[in-house]
Amino acid sequence: MGSSSIRILYVEDEEDDVLFMKRALSKVCPDIELKVARDGDEAVRVLSQERPPPDYVLLDLKMPRRSGLEVLQWIRGHPELKDLAVTVFSSSPEQSDLSRVHQLGVDQYIVKPVSFAELVKVVRFLCERWGVTDRPAS
Repeated sequence: MGSSSIRILYVEDEEDDVLFMKRALSKVCPDIELKVARDGDEAVRVLSQERPPPDYVLLDLKMPRRSGLEVLQWIRGHPELKDLAVTVFSSSPEQSDLSRVHQLGVDQYIVKPVSFAELVKVVRFLCERWGVTDRPAS
């Protein structure tokens, strides 16, 4: 991998989910630089200020202050961010949420897995999709 690592903005208000994601990433693709925004307003603030913006956004839907849907709408409304790859990572399997995020042009919608082992599988899939090869088992 080159000198710059992949930068991910993880928008998540649940502390346990953040800890599990950090553990899964460190296990599967530790070279990823993860920045966490704890609510939708913080996500918008980060995306407004960081240049260059993160490479990818992992976005929860159910959050305080500004929902994931509102953050996604905000991203798609900004010319310099409208092509940013956004993966919704939510505990909601509701069809209405799925329809709304697809209308807003989400890259993928993943329902949060229940177990850590499943989370590791999801993170491995995401890392492959982002072009980050994981460490071979040694």
